[in-house]
Amino acid sequence: MNISRDRRLLIKIAHMYYDENKTQQEIADKLGISRPSVSRLLQKAREEGIVEIKINYEGSFAKLEDILEKRFGLKEAIVTPFDEGERLKRYLAEAAADFLLRTIREKNLVGVSWGTTLAYVPEYIKNAPKMDVTFIPLVGGVGQTRMDLHSNQIVMNLAKCFSGKWQLLHAPALVESVEVKNTLLSDRNIKKVLEMAEKVDIALIGIGSPFAPNSTMLETGYFSERELEILRQAGACGDMCSRFFDEDGNPCCPEVNDRVIAITLEGIKKIPLVVGIAGGEEKQRAILAALKGRYLDVLITDEKTAYSLVAEYIRS
Repeated sequence: MNISRDRRLLIKIAHMYYDENKTQQEIADKLGISRPSVSRLLQKAREEGIVEIKINYEGSFAKLEDILEKRFGLKEAIVTPFDEGERLKRYLAEAAADFLLRTIREKNLVGVSWGTTLAYVPEYIKNAPKMDVTFIPLVGGVGQTRMDLHSNQIVMNLAKCFSGKWQLLHAPALVESVEVKNTLLSDRNIKKVLEMAEKVDIALIGIGSPFAPNSTMLETGYFSERELEILRQAGACGDMCSRFFDEDGNPCCPEVNDRVIAITLEGIKKIPLVVGIAGGEEKQRAILAALKGRYLDVLITDEKTAYSLVAEYIRS
């Protein structure tokens, strides 16, 4: 086979495969050659520039997601467009709903924290299959306002989407003293739910920034000024399930953490698939700290935050 005929054959095979959508076996049968020969010639067509495969990344952040995954050791990164306020939270919630729909399996136990973004997730779960799954709160209730943000309400809403089951944690997230906490933990039902929280297969967890001006924690009025000052002095940078960590992701501020009724940060690390959901400029330091602490397997965040995380990683 001379070079000119070889090139003509390469172009012909490429045209049949990519433009006419013929299978390699159909091409082989038509040209009277073997299927492995077709595969080899298609590869040669790519190597010689006859075929150029171009991915249209418009509307996608695949390259940015790949960088995040590699630099922070994530199983997956999901990046949404950036926006302000509630619109951003809805972008993140929709992405979390899509991830849950393609990831959840029969018999799964799914743990859920609390917050505005997570409260929106059930709204984006449409036509979910009926499944034998159970949703479990990972943290107690926060405040007497905005009950829709509580983990109990979110697990019920999510369970209904899948016609699944749920457990409820009838306890506050933060109590006055360790003694009060221990008394509550002696309750059989509370103890049972927290034990189930340690065994979940998937966890959907919001990442909080305690001192952000629009922090849900501040909005609910659940943490007093005294507690916020203690957190500030202890170097608290973020929280997951109302458990606080510093800029390196290490647990901090035992004066507060020891009074929290929720899964521990070490317990979060043991969950097979932890999905952190957060975005916005005020959350960037907290998200970076959570990544440094190795709490997350999957991160769902926005484009602007993703670029900031990459830049911070490079600087450090």
